[in-house]
Amino acid sequence: MKKMRKIFAVLLTLAMVLAMSIPTFAAEVTEPVTSYSSKITVTGLSSQEEETVNLYAAITLNVDKNEWIVADWAKDYIGLSTDGKKYEITNAEGLAKAVPETIAPFQQKHVVGETQVEFSEVPVGAYVVTASGNKITYSPMVAETYNDVATYMQAKNVTLVAKSSGYDVKKEAADGFVKRGEEVTFTITTTFPSFTVADSEDNTFKIIDTPTGLDIQEITSVKIGDTSLKANEGYTTNKADDGKYTIEFTKNTIGTSNTNAGKKVEVQYKAIVTSEEGYTNTANTSRNETEMGKTEVKGYTGTITLTKYAEDGKTILKGAEFKLYKATKDKVKEENSGVSALRFIKLGDGIYKLALADNEATSTDTLVAVNGTLTVKGLDEGTYWFEETKAPEGYSINVDGASATIKESKDKNVTVPTSLKDTKLSALPSTGGIGTTIFTIAGCLIMVTAAGLFFASRKRTNK
Repeated sequence: MKKMRKIFAVLLTLAMVLAMSIPTFAAEVTEPVTSYSSKITVTGLSSQEEETVNLYAAITLNVDKNEWIVADWAKDYIGLSTDGKKYEITNAEGLAKAVPETIAPFQQKHVVGETQVEFSEVPVGAYVVTASGNKITYSPMVAETYNDVATYMQAKNVTLVAKSSGYDVKKEAADGFVKRGEEVTFTITTTFPSFTVADSEDNTFKIIDTPTGLDIQEITSVKIGDTSLKANEGYTTNKADDGKYTIEFTKNTIGTSNTNAGKKVEVQYKAIVTSEEGYTNTANTSRNETEMGKTEVKGYTGTITLTKYAEDGKTILKGAEFKLYKATKDKVKEENSGVSALRFIKLGDGIYKLALADNEATSTDTLVAVNGTLTVKGLDEGTYWFEETKAPEGYSINVDGASATIKESKDKNVTVPTSLKDTKLSALPSTGGIGTTIFTIAGCLIMVTAAGLFFASRKRTNK
């Protein structure tokens, strides 16, 4: 009997070493049963996708001979300790990779929306547990399904918390082709992580948003699963001087038992587009100051370039002035149309960007083509009309103006060219038949006749 107990002690030590050597985090719940089967529950799986969970038997119990059996594929990575008293894993990473594909595991599919799977009627032993999906791979885990403190062999139920080295982070913008000054809603979606030491006071989980060309205004919603969190209770925010925005989940949300591990995290916020060149927005998640996932979303804008020509379509005219409307000419000219000219900030001679607001300092609605060309930036999709309000010296205003249409693009900024011709004042076309020429000749004849009669009358008077 003493010899048998020694054998059990060695084998139990082997299983304990195996469980401690493979990278994992296991929170065990012991529920002794009288049979040689148990239940293994794997929690902390991402609710964002379907995942596969496998159990591979590394050590099993031969009930007839009352002895432990080490799987052939595991033997190269398990050996006796130097004192010959216990087994130890000599290569944990190799053991995790050594599981052959030809072995049929206990397998279950983890469905979208859930965070755990459960295996029942699992034979007593020690198992390598793997979990993976299309976007997330978890560290291998080990489950010991026996009670090593019981006097006799006794199975127990085990709960493991899956731990990933990273999670998928998804970011979406309500509008990807924007104008300067536009308010855009962004949504960040990720997975709440698990923690190796669930009750550690040092556990942290953050979402860090780094905007370029954006000014984040406010957080409108933060959810974990279906639960909405309140600011300062479930999370805190910090906006740095450079615009970087950090959302940090509080100790109340993190908890002490990985309750939220694997649940969907969704954050929504509003931001103002500040750049005429579009925006780039990067979001990453951090668990205990280690990056867990990263994503980037971009937005684009439109530009219109207008060139002012003489009648020949080649000679560039300088100094014309314009107003720009986001509407057609007919709409602008409608009575009580309510369409106002857009306002801009001057960047250089003939170069302007759309103002953030009508009252932005130094904004103007007068655009001057100093060198004969005009560039306006920071516009979104739509039809625009340039109204010429001042023609170059010696030329008449072209009342037709110039139109341009910007079409949305999902992967680049867009530049649309347009042009406008003016006519010289001295070359205005005559209208109304023979025009004014006959009146000019008649007038001259009348004046000559009047002068002749005047001088003839004076000559007679002098006589």
